Amino acid sequence: MSSSRRDVLMGGVAVAAAVATGDAGGAAGARAGPERGDVASLQAAFDRLSKTLNGGDVAGFLALFDERATVIDEDSPFRNSKAQFVDHLGFHGAKNWEGFAWVPRETRLLVRGDTGYTAGTVTFRGKPVDDGFRLRHMLHTITWHRTGGDWKIVCFHQAPIYGHVSNPSPGTGG
Repeated sequence: MSSSRRDVLMGGVAVAAAVATGDAGGAAGARAGPERGDVASLQAAFDRLSKTLNGGDVAGFLALFDERATVIDEDSPFRNSKAQFVDHLGFHGAKNWEGFAWVPRETRLLVRGDTGYTAGTVTFRGKPVDDGFRLRHMLHTITWHRTGGDWKIVCFHQAPIYGHVSNPSPGTGG
């Protein structure tokens, strides 16, 4: 992907997040308060998500999901329930990987009441036991709901960036 196309794409992600948060000048959700919600607790939940993924803690990762969650994963072309996602993860179990990393970048957060939203880019790096190295740059959008003080994921969506830039609009030079 050319540098200018990547810059346009990343700028679009940042603009969309800034518009959604009403924050045109800095990190979304940097100021907590009644209108911004409790961004610090959502950040802590997102950090737990990252820690469980990177630590291979599948049970801890899945515990972050509401039982009625919808999952749209980069590795499956179908919308999945939590149970279907659990089955999908079982197919790609930890014993099948020599290494794995989920590295989020440029994550924006928004909280309104008991609903939270995290979005940004992420790099997935992994080495399956019987296959070559994998590297995927993706966009992620995660919707959270707070119940009893705990944030649970109600919609988890990640998709490869290249899927968002193929077949550009006519006249874009791509």
